[in-house]
Amino acid sequence: MFASVIFGIYNWIKANLWAFALSITAAILSIISNRSGVGWSWDSTDYVAVGTNFANGRGLLDVTGLPMTVRPPGLSVLIAAGISVGLSANLFLLLLNATCAFIVVIFTFALLQRALNNRVILIVATAFVAFSPALLWQYSMAWSEPPFLAVLLIAMFISRQKMSYTKAALMPLLMAALFFIRYVGPVFAVALTISSLFINRKQLGLIRSAVINSAGFAISFIPCWLWLIRNKRIDGTLTGARAPGGGSLIDPLKTLTGTLGTWVLAKPFEGGIYMSWLDYPATAKFAGSLVVIIIVTLTLIIGVKKLKVARQNENNSDVLLVCVAVVISYICFSAYRFVHWELGPLDNRMMIPIYVPMIVLIAIAVERTITNQKHIRLIISAGFIALFGLHLVSVTKDALEFGNDGRHWSGKGFQELPIHEFVKTLPAKSLILSNQPQQLFSISKRPPVFNQYQLDAAQKRRCGHRYFVWYNTLYNDGTPNTESMPQGATSIFSDSWGTIFDLGTCRDDINFYWP
Repeated sequence: MFASVIFGIYNWIKANLWAFALSITAAILSIISNRSGVGWSWDSTDYVAVGTNFANGRGLLDVTGLPMTVRPPGLSVLIAAGISVGLSANLFLLLLNATCAFIVVIFTFALLQRALNNRVILIVATAFVAFSPALLWQYSMAWSEPPFLAVLLIAMFISRQKMSYTKAALMPLLMAALFFIRYVGPVFAVALTISSLFINRKQLGLIRSAVINSAGFAISFIPCWLWLIRNKRIDGTLTGARAPGGGSLIDPLKTLTGTLGTWVLAKPFEGGIYMSWLDYPATAKFAGSLVVIIIVTLTLIIGVKKLKVARQNENNSDVLLVCVAVVISYICFSAYRFVHWELGPLDNRMMIPIYVPMIVLIAIAVERTITNQKHIRLIISAGFIALFGLHLVSVTKDALEFGNDGRHWSGKGFQELPIHEFVKTLPAKSLILSNQPQQLFSISKRPPVFNQYQLDAAQKRRCGHRYFVWYNTLYNDGTPNTESMPQGATSIFSDSWGTIFDLGTCRDDINFYWP
C-alpha cells in the first residue's frame, strides 16, 4: 500500500515536473523571506502566545493570560504541536508557511489542469501564483492566512469531485478546519457546499445532492457552534469584540479596486484597519479601476457567449462554478462585514483568499476568449510576459529584503532597539508587564505579559522579580496606552522609546506602585 502511494507520487512528479518545480520554488521563496525570522504583528503575538500556553498545559490563553476569543485556535494549536516536538515557534512557522506555499501552487495547478486545454496558459497561470508578491506577503508573516489558503485550495479541489465516501468524509473536516483557522471560514464553506451541490446533481439528482451536501455542511458546523458558545460564555460575544466601519458598501468596494490594482502592479499594500481607497497610490487606483472595467466589459460583451462553449467541458464548468462562488460570496461578505460588523478594510491580507480563484478565472477567460488573429495573440502574450516579469522581479526583491531585514516586529530595526536589548537581559524567571503587552511579547516571547490593569493577576503570578516596560511610542507610528504609569518605581532604563521600571520582588505588593 505504502509502496504504491510512493510510486504514484513519483509518477505524478515525473509527468508534471514543471508544476512540482514551481511549487518547490514558491516554498524556497517563502523560506528565504523568513530567514531572519517570520514576521510578527499584533495578531501574530496572540497566535504564538496561545500556542505556547497550550503547549505548556496552560490552556488557550492570549498574551495577557486571558482566554482567547477574538481569534480561532487553529493556527495556535498547530504552533503548540510544533513546540511539543521540540521546534521553536519561529522555525515551525517557517516550515509551515513554506509547506503552505507548496500546497497552494500544487492545488492551483490541479484546478487549472482540469479547467484548461491550453498548456501555455496553464503554465503561465500557475507561475503567476508561484511568483506572487501578494502571496509572499502572507508567507512571510506569522498569520493564519497561509494555512487557510492551503486548506481552502484543497477543499476547492475536492468539492468539484464526484460524491464518494472519501469526499463525504473530507469536506466536513475541511470546512470545519477553515473556521478554526479563520472565523470567515463558514463563508467559504457555504460557497463550497452550494458549488458541490450543483456539481453532484448530475450524479445524484438535485434533491439527493442537496441533502448530502447540506448534511456535510451541518456536520462541519457543529464543532464551530460549540466554539462560538464557548466564546459567548467567556466574554458575551461570539468572535470577540468588534467595531463596524459604517458608511456605505461603496467605500469597501472602492478599496477592493485599489487592492486589485496592487495585485496587477505586483506592489501589495497593507495599511492597517483605518486604511481606505484614498490611501492607495494613484497607479494602483488606476490599474484596479481598469481591471474592473475590463472584467465587466468582457462579461457583458463576450462572456455569456463564450461560457456556453465551456459547458461542453464538464471539468471546466465545475472549476468555473467553484471559483465564481468563492470570489463573489467573499467579496459581498467582506464589504458587508466592513460596514456592519468589523472595521477590516479590503486590503491585500483581507482579500488574499480570492487571489488564486481570480487567477483561475482569468486563465479560463483568456483561453475561452482569445482571438484567432495571430498579431493580437502576440500582443496579448507580450503583455502577460511583461507583467510576469514585473511580478518575478518584485517577488524576488521582496523575498531578499524580508530575509535580510525581517518584517514588522521581527525587523532588525525594531528587535535591536536599545530598550529591547535591555529587556533581553532581564532574568528569565522575572515577570514583565507593559502598557503594550503584544508589542513587548514580540521581544520577550514569554507569556503572559500583563498590563497595568491586571494587577491582581500579576500579584498572584509566581516569579522572582517584576519589571514594567512603559512605551512612549509604538512601532509604525501607533499611539500607545499612556494611562496609569507606575508611581514611585525605580527607572533602570530610559530613552525616547520608553522606560523600564523595577517593581521589586514578586513578594512585594504590586499595588504600591498604583496608589
